[in-house]
Amino acid sequence: MKEVLDRFPQVVDFAREAIRRAGLELRETSIRGGTDGSRLSFMGLPTPNIFAGEQNFHSRLEWVSAQDMEKAVEVIVNLARIWEERA
Repeated sequence: MKEVLDRFPQVVDFAREAIRRAGLELRETSIRGGTDGSRLSFMGLPTPNIFAGEQNFHSRLEWVSAQDMEKAVEVIVNLARIWEERA
């Protein structure tokens, strides 16, 4: 998916800015393929993966806090605002 996103750097730049506007520390890591973002990117819609605050990811005890979900919503709202501002 990196090869797709590299052709559209504004997509990742806008996601970074949305995270910063939510007052979060930006942490970027590479993950192996197989994500929805990867599939959408190769279908023509460049889509970076953005956090959702999961704990114990992909285990029987996976969970997410309400506070993390609130921050995820804030990031997505920020992202929509950034796309509108720069359109």
